[in-house]
Amino acid sequence: MIGSIDQLVNQKILLWEEERRIAARKRPQGLRPMICVSREYGARGAAMARRVAERLGFHFYSQELIHEIAEVAQVRQQLVASLDERLQDSVSEWVAGLMKRDGFSPSDYLRNLSKVVLTLARHGRGVVVGRGAHFILERKSTLRVRVVAPLETRAARIAERDGLSAAEARARIRRIDAERVAFNRRHYGADLTDSANYDLIVNSGTLGLEGATNQVVAAFESRFGRAA
Repeated sequence: MIGSIDQLVNQKILLWEEERRIAARKRPQGLRPMICVSREYGARGAAMARRVAERLGFHFYSQELIHEIAEVAQVRQQLVASLDERLQDSVSEWVAGLMKRDGFSPSDYLRNLSKVVLTLARHGRGVVVGRGAHFILERKSTLRVRVVAPLETRAARIAERDGLSAAEARARIRRIDAERVAFNRRHYGADLTDSANYDLIVNSGTLGLEGATNQVVAAFESRFGRAA
């Protein structure tokens, strides 16, 4: 697993370098906004986030990838090293500031997670799923999205996908949703379900995957422009 993550990070760094060369030829580089996606379990938030990234030509970072990079020291160091010294310093200062905020847990994992998320944000043009990334990044340069769906819609989807009964699917959804709420409360002192923490909440149960994607893309372009 470590080798595959290391290879993926290397590929991203090469892409970022090429993007910087292209941007330097076109115009001065300004704001490089990000999208953070939080989701209820079974609402297909990760699938929607991937589609949004594809539509906008952005990098896609799954919850699992973010977690693995935060856990593996050598890969995390390689990622941070992809920034120039000035931006590395800004990441260090921002992480130090985060740890002093009320509600933030000063754990080693949160420090590592924050370094990873902030480094990705300095490169910009990315969609990050989960891990409370929207509590780490600056609001002015981040579109914070929450993806929801009715419990029964999610239960039917999970039951069909994983071969569970409806009752088993509902129990799993409640457990995983509760774990995500607890993770964010423990590390950020924040309520994951509070609508005030988001710029946009989309219901994939009523809008469908394509409709939810369209809403997020439209909101991003309305706020940051098509050229962001």
